[in-house]
Amino acid sequence: MNNSQVAPEALTSDIKKTRMRRKYFFGTVIMYIPALLITNHISPTNRAMGTMFGIWVVMLIITTFLTAICRCPRCGNYFHLHGMTLLILRRCLHCQLHINSDEIT
Repeated sequence: MNNSQVAPEALTSDIKKTRMRRKYFFGTVIMYIPALLITNHISPTNRAMGTMFGIWVVMLIITTFLTAICRCPRCGNYFHLHGMTLLILRRCLHCQLHINSDEIT
């Protein structure tokens, strides 16, 4: 299936969903250090730090899974998953569709 066979509104909505899930993933990764510092400031115990770490790991697993199962609107394969390899790049790992292809004029 090539790009001309995909409806533009379907391409736009699927790419927006993929971009949103990427933002959640990278937001989860970036929030680890501030969450660690805030938890340490509020309660510098090992139990509090371990609880915060456990919650963060669960959030990371969920956002990673949701990011991994996004499908490319052009080729129908997983956008960031090729075999067992998860690479969160800006292009589809199969057909090279760019993550901002709906915004490029």
